[in-house]
Amino acid sequence: MSSLNYKELHINNLILACKRKDQNAQMELYQRYYQPLYHAAYAILKNRDDAQDAMQEGMITAFEKLDQFQGEGNFGGWLRKIVVRKSIRYYHYNKRNIGDSSLENNTELSENPDTEDTEFPNFSSEQLDRALGKLTHRYSLILKMYYLEGYTHEEISELLHWSYSNCRTTLSRAKTQLKKHLHEGTKD
Repeated sequence: MSSLNYKELHINNLILACKRKDQNAQMELYQRYYQPLYHAAYAILKNRDDAQDAMQEGMITAFEKLDQFQGEGNFGGWLRKIVVRKSIRYYHYNKRNIGDSSLENNTELSENPDTEDTEFPNFSSEQLDRALGKLTHRYSLILKMYYLEGYTHEEISELLHWSYSNCRTTLSRAKTQLKKHLHEGTKD
């Protein structure tokens, strides 16, 4: 297979070659998905080394479990889910920002978690980045998982080992804090 141009292989053929433990195919698959998977890990971990480790371990896990991918759905999405789960495990292991987690678990202190506020004013990406940077890592993580990664409350609950109501409450509080920081930023 040395004459085979892996860069031109369709993803399905590349996956088949990877299932046969073809190292060149594995390297090509890694190269195709490295950047988006790294960015997904970094969005959760906020640390380059941890994101790199989580992404690489996720890829190793994916190669080990490649037979579980049945061709249904998007292969990139399947890989992303593995890397996100690995990143969340890293996050739990490294848990640097414990600060207000005891408050976040108390649903009585929250505004109504069932209120879905779909009206976010338009802010620049710089304003959003600044406001997100002021949030606890926990709040930033849940906002990114929900809005950027598109995970549902149920999926977030499962991935973070939170109750469904805790997930909704934390997301509600995170949105409230984000709005507060965004509005404070417009007053400067």
